Amino acid sequence: MEGRAMETAMETMSRTAVPEQERQPDRITRFETDDPDRANQYLVETLDHDLTVDRLSAGTLAHQRASGGRFTIDDLRLPLDLAYSAEATGPVFVDLHAGRAERTLGTEFDRIAPGDVLVHSRPGERFATRAWLAELRSVTFEAELLGEVASGRPRFTGYRPLTEVGARRWRRTVEFLVDDVLGTGAETLVLANAARLLAATALATFPSTAVLEPTGTDRHDAYPPTLRRAIAYIEENAGTDISLADVAVASRVTVRAVQLAFRRHLDTTPLAYLRRIRLEHAHRELVNASPGADTVTAVAARWGFFNAGRFTGYYRSAFGVLPSHTLNS
Repeated sequence: MEGRAMETAMETMSRTAVPEQERQPDRITRFETDDPDRANQYLVETLDHDLTVDRLSAGTLAHQRASGGRFTIDDLRLPLDLAYSAEATGPVFVDLHAGRAERTLGTEFDRIAPGDVLVHSRPGERFATRAWLAELRSVTFEAELLGEVASGRPRFTGYRPLTEVGARRWRRTVEFLVDDVLGTGAETLVLANAARLLAATALATFPSTAVLEPTGTDRHDAYPPTLRRAIAYIEENAGTDISLADVAVASRVTVRAVQLAFRRHLDTTPLAYLRRIRLEHAHRELVNASPGADTVTAVAARWGFFNAGRFTGYYRSAFGVLPSHTLNS
């Protein structure tokens, strides 16, 4: 997962902010209160869980929510002891910064200490949580995203990261999405890439049923007709939010077979090919754009390229000139 899915998911994203005049509306909301009654009411309304506040300490309840449409990242500072339960609609991940917490999921019981990051709950499962003066980051995303970055319907089989390196990578990815994607605004295709990056990172970090290597059937299906169907679908839908899973369905094979077909016959990946097609569309827009009415950054963002510097590198490699030269010529 870290090799293919992570690499391809990262292709159009990096740490560069969009200029102020071109930003989309901020997708981050914040709430703070020192009032115990307001804090209790806010938690009940916002968490929408069976929530009981046992003790409220002196301090400020603080909540920041960063929403990417198909995923949500919550930062909470809780000057209280609380208990709540719920049924998760998507996978939920918790990174505890301070305080302590406990989680019960089926027959599984975990004590969570500062520095721990874990799969807190899985889709469709009821969980119960207690937290004492906790500061934490919670991440959730649509369960369908897992099937868009890996074949079948992967599910998590364990709760702790496979390695400490993986846990650090997870934290860096989530921080990047909050600060450099949602915190600055992003176009639709960028948000789609961000959601799949999150799912791919989760599968690379935590134990799951995801099958990463092609099977014998996948190798048999990675033949030229599969590649032709995949290319046709990508070229017809490059301007929309499409995933590897969409390409696989259109090609009538698995995700792994599509990946193998591109690697075997074109020595590239499906998403690298999609990037190339989107570069061609961006090139045509720049050729036809008016310098005073459009910018390189805006055109790049419309085609899913969040980082202007990386877009420039891809563009120069593909067309031999800077995108600004095309726009102004």
